[in-house]
Amino acid sequence: FQIFPIWILYFYQKITFTVPFSRKCILTADGSKTLRIEHLKETYHSRHGAFQESQFVYIEQGLQFLIQKHSKPFVRILELGYGTGLMAFMTYRRALQINNRIEYTSIDPFPINEEELRPLEYDTLFSPLDTSDSFSSFSSLCWNHAHTVEDSFKLHKKNVTFQDFQSETPFDLLYYDAFGAHAQPELWEPEWMQKAYDLLDSGGVWVSYCAKGTVRRALEKAGFEVSRLPGPPGKREMMRAVKP
Repeated sequence: FQIFPIWILYFYQKITFTVPFSRKCILTADGSKTLRIEHLKETYHSRHGAFQESQFVYIEQGLQFLIQKHSKPFVRILELGYGTGLMAFMTYRRALQINNRIEYTSIDPFPINEEELRPLEYDTLFSPLDTSDSFSSFSSLCWNHAHTVEDSFKLHKKNVTFQDFQSETPFDLLYYDAFGAHAQPELWEPEWMQKAYDLLDSGGVWVSYCAKGTVRRALEKAGFEVSRLPGPPGKREMMRAVKP
């Protein structure tokens, strides 16, 4: 099978209404699992640890940083790339433990089906919480519909590309978790860093595993104040950007 950029695959999906690539479950270094797109040689999380990467980059350096910086009782989050749903579920669990309400919007043009999710066994990664849904039940919530999972957490999964996504209300936090530039080069271009900036409220935070110099410069050009941070296991650096 020939290797295609993601945008070509998206166009192909529009015609056939099927996902034209296979996804395989693999084990990562911290014992958690992720999916790999065989034709693109691209994984949904770091091979050095799917759980560790999500926790460190997005929960600690994103959500936790934002809450400590602004002490906001209500946080609106946009996730670029719902993927396996791991970060959405981790954010939901975090919302149950802190005094904050979260409205979580996640976009993905290629939703993963239940058959592909089952081998990941993400339920085994989490100890039970009295008020918490299981990962399986959380993941079964339908797309393109707003769900009140708990009073403190609302979820809306949208089957749409970042290019087509629109929002009338700004976000406080953007989990920018697109595939790497070799698989999705278009999503790391200056045009989309500008869109990320425009989608965020003043004081809003953009966070990603990415540390490429070209992306940093595009973020700065858009108007962000950019910080390079120590990365998760297996990655020297990551980036966080704040909209003044």
